[in-house]
Amino acid sequence: MNRDALAEQFTAVAQRPRTRQLGAVPLLLPILEELGLCPTVNQLRPCKAEIDLGRIAVLMALNRLMAPRPLSGVADWTRTTALDSILAVPSEQLYDMRLGRALDAIFPILGRLWAELATAAIRQEGVDLSVLHWDLTSCYFEGDYETSDLVRFGYSRDKRRDTKQVNLGIDVTGSEHVPVRYAVLSGNTDDGTTPVANLVALVEFLDRSDRTKLADRPLIVSDCKMITDEAVLACHRYGFTYLGPLPSDELRTASIIASVPDEELKASRLAYRPQHRPPAGQPFVPYRGVWRTVNFSYQDRTVTDRALVLWSAGKERLDIDRRKTLLKRVLEGLANIQDHLNQRQYRSHDYVVKRLARVCTGSMARLVDVTLEGTDGALRLHFAINRTKLEAAQACDGKYVLATNAKRLTADTALETFKEQDVVEKIIATIKGPLEVRPFYVENDNRIQGLVFFNLLALLVRAILGLRLKRAGLTLSVAQALAAFEPLQIVEVGFSDGSTARQVAEPTPVQCGILEALQLPSLERYQAGISLALR
Repeated sequence: MNRDALAEQFTAVAQRPRTRQLGAVPLLLPILEELGLCPTVNQLRPCKAEIDLGRIAVLMALNRLMAPRPLSGVADWTRTTALDSILAVPSEQLYDMRLGRALDAIFPILGRLWAELATAAIRQEGVDLSVLHWDLTSCYFEGDYETSDLVRFGYSRDKRRDTKQVNLGIDVTGSEHVPVRYAVLSGNTDDGTTPVANLVALVEFLDRSDRTKLADRPLIVSDCKMITDEAVLACHRYGFTYLGPLPSDELRTASIIASVPDEELKASRLAYRPQHRPPAGQPFVPYRGVWRTVNFSYQDRTVTDRALVLWSAGKERLDIDRRKTLLKRVLEGLANIQDHLNQRQYRSHDYVVKRLARVCTGSMARLVDVTLEGTDGALRLHFAINRTKLEAAQACDGKYVLATNAKRLTADTALETFKEQDVVEKIIATIKGPLEVRPFYVENDNRIQGLVFFNLLALLVRAILGLRLKRAGLTLSVAQALAAFEPLQIVEVGFSDGSTARQVAEPTPVQCGILEALQLPSLERYQAGISLALR
């Protein structure tokens, strides 16, 4: 039989071909399988539904990784992909109420589930837990959420003081940027209450993962939120080492900085060089660093740790520019009040006091001496820069203090390790960017925590993929690898007898190179329908 005859027979029984997106499934699904997401969910939360909770969890994770949608849009997205056949989850059964109920069902096991998956990732990938970076972020909501215990007004890191929010704390490894623990907190949580709670939770997680003993607790790197007397003493109590900056507005910080003469600081050059280049036309000026000691006291216990006084030219420029801008703002505000003094409402002493309070805010206001004299209608305002306080502030330009109890850290390694704190900021940017942790369109706190879990799981999978790309010698970023697979399609042809044939479209050379380098399963497995590892 010739080719034309075969083609005619095929055309006679075949329906019009349909293309469906496979996308980055060949990169992502094997990682979810190796972590054991589906069987772990079904073991912790067995159900008798036609679509088990494990497969819904895999679908939700893939959605966050490939094309984040609100619950009401997951079914439409699934319909455009090959996932309904790969996971055996008919898209018509993925209505938003069913997905919402799935989030309700998974809520009671979220803590255990995350511990199992994160521990599996740590063991499989040989994740280095010697350094953990910890930070907080906030995610805002648009809506009332009047019955929510999580969604509250609070300090907004998104600069959205007009909206309610939840807070999220994350612990990320230093070298591989793998999230190992997270916590969902109410939007009005006081930052000062979070460091000790994080340490207690880390002790529980590390003991459960059986990866570390008490003498091997990691170095916790954070910003100044962690460097409180209570948190530092907790680090000593639980066997953690820590590294972070002392709050700049504390008298203790100013005293330590003042104890280091400029001559000693200038003579103590560090070898550390930042990755970014100095501004055009400006040569690199080395960092300087000198060790001192710092005392912390809490509940009748005192410890003495090390304090590294640092100076950088870049921070000095920023400090000078910031002070000029903010001080100018205060002086202009005072001048404006003085120009309107004893006119209209400015005749009232109480009104002028309120206006002064609004102008004289922040650290720069402390550099200006302000005096208001007289009675209503005969007020006199005097203000001038306090030169003594100004000179004291200028003496601190470019300087800050890192505190630590890690004896192994040199000045250079302490600075380099602290500078890596931006890995948490990058993680937070990923959560709020590609993974789109907001906006939320769910009706209760359980579902909010469920969606946060899937975002953090997606973050974990991205970190694992990044590690594997690097180990395979590929220079692609995670985003580039995912983008390279986005166009990958499956062609489906239905026949008159009701059967269906599936064929993965010809992969590009880049896709073939990634699959081969990562030693991933053949694309043919996705032609057969449901993944064997998910059955």
